[in-house]
Amino acid sequence: MRLTSIRLQNVRRFTDPVEINGIAPGLNLLSAPNEQGKSTIFDALHALFFKDAKSWDKDVRALAPHAGGDPEIEVTLSHRDVDYRVAKHFTKSAGKGSVRVWQGGTLLHQADAAEAWLRDLITPPKDDGPAAMLWVRQGLTDFSDAKETLGARRDLMSSLSGEIGAVTGGQQMESLRREIRAELDRLVTKQGRARANGPLAEAETRLAELTERRDTLAAQVRELRDQLDQRQALRREEAELQDPDEQRARQQRLDEAEAALTTAERHREKCEQATRGLDLARVRLDQAIGRIETLTARLADHARAKDAVQTTSTAQEHAVTTAQTATQELQLAEDAARAAQDRVTAAGKAVADALQAENARLSAGRRRELTAQLAEYDKLQTAMVADRRLAAQGPDAQCLTRLEQQAQAVALARHARAASAATLSVRYHAGADPVLTLDGTVLSDGAEVALTDTATLDVPGLAALTVQPARTGDSDALPQAESALAEALHAAGFDTLDAARAAHLTRSEAASRLKEAEATQRALAPDGREALVAKLDALPAAPADAEGTEADRSGLEAEQAEAQQALTQAQATVTKARHTQASAQEAAQLARARAEAALTELERTAQVLGDNGTARATLAELEADRPRLTEDVHSAQAELEGLLASAPDLDQARAAAQRARSVQATAQARLQDIARDLAVLDSRIETHASHAVEEELAEVQDLLAVQEKAHAAVTFEVATLQRLDQALEAAQDGAQAQYLGPLMGELAPLLRRLWPEAELQVDADSVLPSQLARGATEESLTQLSGGTQEQLALLVRLAFARLLAQSGQGIPIILDDALVYTDDARIEALFDALTLQASDLQILVFSCRQKSFRNLGGTALAIRPVDGG
Repeated sequence: MRLTSIRLQNVRRFTDPVEINGIAPGLNLLSAPNEQGKSTIFDALHALFFKDAKSWDKDVRALAPHAGGDPEIEVTLSHRDVDYRVAKHFTKSAGKGSVRVWQGGTLLHQADAAEAWLRDLITPPKDDGPAAMLWVRQGLTDFSDAKETLGARRDLMSSLSGEIGAVTGGQQMESLRREIRAELDRLVTKQGRARANGPLAEAETRLAELTERRDTLAAQVRELRDQLDQRQALRREEAELQDPDEQRARQQRLDEAEAALTTAERHREKCEQATRGLDLARVRLDQAIGRIETLTARLADHARAKDAVQTTSTAQEHAVTTAQTATQELQLAEDAARAAQDRVTAAGKAVADALQAENARLSAGRRRELTAQLAEYDKLQTAMVADRRLAAQGPDAQCLTRLEQQAQAVALARHARAASAATLSVRYHAGADPVLTLDGTVLSDGAEVALTDTATLDVPGLAALTVQPARTGDSDALPQAESALAEALHAAGFDTLDAARAAHLTRSEAASRLKEAEATQRALAPDGREALVAKLDALPAAPADAEGTEADRSGLEAEQAEAQQALTQAQATVTKARHTQASAQEAAQLARARAEAALTELERTAQVLGDNGTARATLAELEADRPRLTEDVHSAQAELEGLLASAPDLDQARAAAQRARSVQATAQARLQDIARDLAVLDSRIETHASHAVEEELAEVQDLLAVQEKAHAAVTFEVATLQRLDQALEAAQDGAQAQYLGPLMGELAPLLRRLWPEAELQVDADSVLPSQLARGATEESLTQLSGGTQEQLALLVRLAFARLLAQSGQGIPIILDDALVYTDDARIEALFDALTLQASDLQILVFSCRQKSFRNLGGTALAIRPVDGG
């Protein structure tokens, strides 16, 4: 049986119908990226052939799309040269699924008959059918499903070993073995190497030559394809860089960045200009205010000077008239007044001397006062030394607060302990004496005692009771609190809290006295002791006869009074006239001086002020203009604040412009690099293309394929003969080699493609590889790398497929993302193995490794939408 097409609808991601057509008899490859539905196709085929149409188990449910819908799967296939079409429709409604089989345009089977026809076509895996061996799900290439496929493998080997067993006895066996050995001698030596000039040696030599040539050409083709890929990538990149939209976008980004930078710079200039405007407006306002204040002051000065001139002129005229009258009166009595004046002058001198002496006595009193202040200052200074020492001792407020908190914690712990303690209450019977004692203390009637610690209750003449209070969860709180208080007191240097309190009080009082003393000292000597001493030293010394001088002054003043009285009485008119004349003259002189000064000031203010009317007009203009200048400052301030608030980020604009310029420059530089690289690649590609290496490689590959078949045929013949000889020998000895002979016969040529000198041991019970021998090294399958296990498993599956085809049970091989761990060198050999086996088998390979599987060859398949939906 072989598949020719697959059609899906409402199967996972394929909600719309899709199909795969043109599936060839040999090797087929469906290569697509991940998430394109390859595993979905695998699961769909499994469901069509092995799931009942009426089923809705988890495997079938997993096929339904998220959007809803009933999965529909259809295939066309060829079986024994007859074409069939099989369609299966699953639905979640119980028992509503359907299956139909057509031959040509005729409905051949449906429902249960169709299901039976499918089971006859391919035995299900649950009935030891071969599909479990040949339909390999993604990630299960290494026979991880060995238990599920054990029955199928054993059934196949049993049927084949039965055929071999028919020829394992008597002379027929010996004759057959001689013929086999003769044929082997023609092909290989006893050591198993190809015999010189024999068919196998010739095939191996030719195969090696073609393989070497193929590898050389393949390397050149790979190099050419790499160069083509590079050139394509460069041209694609060049097209992207030269794409008008991309160029416009880059230029637009650059223009926008440059425009944004220009805008930001211009905005900054506007901010700077607004700042200068604000500064200028403030200067103008300040100048106007200054001029207003200056003019106002000058006008006021001028007005005051004008008033002073008028006042002093009037006073001067009156003083001059009075002086002239007094002069006339003085002239009349001047002679009589001279004698009296001399006497008065002498008496005045004596009084002045007495006044000087009095001032000296006053200085002595000030000296005593300053001396007393200095003594009090020094006394306070001495007391302050002691108070400073006391103020530095004892606990400060913070330390005392901590001690008080520790004491409070002790009190709280005691209170808590007392609150949780048992209470002993005493009630004596009437007339009974208080005889009970607790720790030696007599308990009176009605006494209540809290028992916080162990105590002894004594009942005289009866017993002594020891009372042990129950311990609570916080029984250790009081000792801990007391211990913490003791540690805090010890750290502070005190035995008791009262001592600490007293020390703190002493410290506080000393600090208070110190503060009061400092205040008193500042009152006594605001400028310090040195200034007080300087004041004392600056006072004149008191005269020795200060007391006597005071008594003389009283007599002198009396004598002066008598002299003045006598002068007044003797020359009353002269004395009055002289005084009047002197006063008048003095007043006149003073009035003249004041008038001259007022006139000078008036001239000065007039000179400073200038024209009065002009000054007043200027002041009025300035006062009128002042609100406008103030508004100009406010407007400039508002404008500046608005500009600053809306200012774009200049640094960011510069960075964006720089990045846009860099992108543009980088693109231009990259285009130049691409042009240079393309020129080099074009030259190299032209050189390779001129030698037609791809065409030559294709020819060599065709020759190699033919030679591989020829070599495989000879190798297979040798292997078959050797295996047959061994099988016959093992049969004679009762061994099980004949059981595995067919499998090893199919496997050996495949195995040698990867490891020419390797030998694979297969377990007879599991019919699976167990050990791989390469040279002197033997390794169990579990010791091999993941890639090697994967490769061996694939070769074994191909061998089983050949055996099934030979037994009439041939079905397609389906591999979903196999060879995920295989390196590039071995994958080429496995591709050759797949190609070789595909000559007799149908193989479907699903892979996401598009680049790696490009060299597999075979028929390329694709998932395409169905025309017309």
